[in-house]
Amino acid sequence: TETGVSLAEAGLPSLKGYQIETQLSGNEVSAVYLCRDESRDRQVVLKVLRQVPDSGSEVAFDRFLREYQLIASLDHPNIVGIYDLGVAADHAYIAMEYCGSGSLIRRILAGLNPELAYRYMRRIAQALGALHRVGIMHRDLKPTNVMFSDDGNLVLIDFGLAREAQLRSEITGTGEIFGTPYYMSPEQGHGSEVDQRGDIYSLGVVFYEMLTGQKPFDAETPMAMIIRHRHAPIPRLPEALAEYQPAIDRMLAKNPDERFQDADELLGWQPDRSGRTAVQA
Repeated sequence: TETGVSLAEAGLPSLKGYQIETQLSGNEVSAVYLCRDESRDRQVVLKVLRQVPDSGSEVAFDRFLREYQLIASLDHPNIVGIYDLGVAADHAYIAMEYCGSGSLIRRILAGLNPELAYRYMRRIAQALGALHRVGIMHRDLKPTNVMFSDDGNLVLIDFGLAREAQLRSEITGTGEIFGTPYYMSPEQGHGSEVDQRGDIYSLGVVFYEMLTGQKPFDAETPMAMIIRHRHAPIPRLPEALAEYQPAIDRMLAKNPDERFQDADELLGWQPDRSGRTAVQA
């Protein structure tokens, strides 16, 4: 999209006060733009759903907007700020905080101190706990959905996948599995119902990657990856990181009943600095 044009000039709904700077991403359901909010003189991320669905999908669409209204009301330091949302010219839009310091993947590739990785994991868990308490599951937690604001604060973004996927399946009649197989819980990969323990599994994958710089499971195809999540043994951390193994074992348990059951239980866990088995705080 041409830089500096209005939304209307780009063939999008005319939202007064937003000027496009660049398009960040897009697919058949939505497009994401970096915009200038002229009234507040700040950069924002504007997510535009391409078209309000017909009457057959209105329930899913309304639920999608309701989730973002709930997120906007949370005002959590580790959840992206929602500034505005609504419908214009048969398009839904969401204006969100712009995080200009990149994603977690950059810091993983540069190498993370284990204690910093542990602190990041806890901040993500705190954000997930806030979402879960209002009934929202992320379902696509991965390092590129963990961003850092200009002041270095960790911010969780892009919880729209669950509702966009449901919206898309209700519009097209498909039953595809949505998500990123590297981070997908066994139950999500097999199309089963997902609750907060699925997000905890995905956080376990991210935590392992933060600690080691590698993903716990790898495969050549998405289906092979899904099978490995279901059947491959949980990998062992290097000896120098052994104090975090009990958390990894619980977070990556194949059976959701054997995981931490919610974010609060995970946050209650602390590594045993004496080198013995981890204890509960």
